Amino acid sequence: MTLSGPQDPDPHDPPNDCSSGWRSDRSAGADPFCVVGAGAIGCAIAALLANGGHAVSMIARGARLDAIQRHGLMLHDRTGTLRARLPASDRPDFGIQGTIFLAVKSQALADAAALIRPMIGPATVIVPTVNGIPWWYFKRAPGPFGDTRIRAVDPDGRLDALLPAEAIIGAVVYMAAETEPDGAVRASMDHRLILGELDGRATPRLAALAAALATSDIDAETTPAIRDALWTKLTLNLATNPLSVVSEATLARQAGDGRLRAIVERIIEETAAVARAHGARITLDKAALLARVGAAGDFATSMLQDYRRKRPLETAAIGDAVLELAEKVGLAMPVTQTVLDLARYRSTPTGTDVSGTDISGAAA
Repeated sequence: MTLSGPQDPDPHDPPNDCSSGWRSDRSAGADPFCVVGAGAIGCAIAALLANGGHAVSMIARGARLDAIQRHGLMLHDRTGTLRARLPASDRPDFGIQGTIFLAVKSQALADAAALIRPMIGPATVIVPTVNGIPWWYFKRAPGPFGDTRIRAVDPDGRLDALLPAEAIIGAVVYMAAETEPDGAVRASMDHRLILGELDGRATPRLAALAAALATSDIDAETTPAIRDALWTKLTLNLATNPLSVVSEATLARQAGDGRLRAIVERIIEETAAVARAHGARITLDKAALLARVGAAGDFATSMLQDYRRKRPLETAAIGDAVLELAEKVGLAMPVTQTVLDLARYRSTPTGTDVSGTDISGAAA
């Protein structure tokens, strides 16, 4: 998703009139909400919030924007079907927001971050719902790496400049959702988010956000260890998403086929070692992680869905950032690296190498 918006501001300038900076201890309400990105997860969150009686707007583009403006949102989940009408635009036209959900792919975050600047006030909370290692991973956290930038997900420091860590509440999303041909979203799991301040504190704004989500049929759990929750979800993503592109196997097949399951197990082991080296604890053991993969059923991972639709793959945040963190602590991830390389190869147009060079006429 590429969003067009205003030019990036000077990274040293506060947004709007926020000269005093963000206040993570402010007890402002969570409303109004804006959801940026009209993929399956963004539409599901927006529909649930609107159905819960909250003031919600969306930023989208193209055909999705037109459909939302004409017909609203439709969500099919385990409880039935709900519809929601809400304002939507491709511009930041909705004023200062209480909470902004950044529901775009990691590769689209920088453009989205530049676009939302007019909607950020001194108490605005920003909740990125991205997969993988986020750019904020080392922010406001103890440890030897301080404010180290993760180049795989923020190569030029743009995200760090546009989205100060004090505005962020970390989120881990457990929602399996797909967009159907008619534009409706179908969710096959309960709606669950894990939320946490980057410094682990229990703040009024964190409690307010969790309460607002709870009134919208979203199971919102708060945690003082958001990075542990992040690694748990990331381990599942890294073990199954790139492999799904290579094998075109659903999650149930990856858990049930012995050949694929062995690869999933090895990637889990490699990822868990990196997490431990960075002081994080994966909250599920290997058996429980594998059981969760199988329980997802015949569901195509988000990366497989992107591959089939010829969209860019989210390999930087889900894979490359983990390899970068592994290198920082001197660990190798040979199976993970190989599967990532194969997934990238499969997603590259025939006759083009990973650098984009046409090799179709090269000698054999």
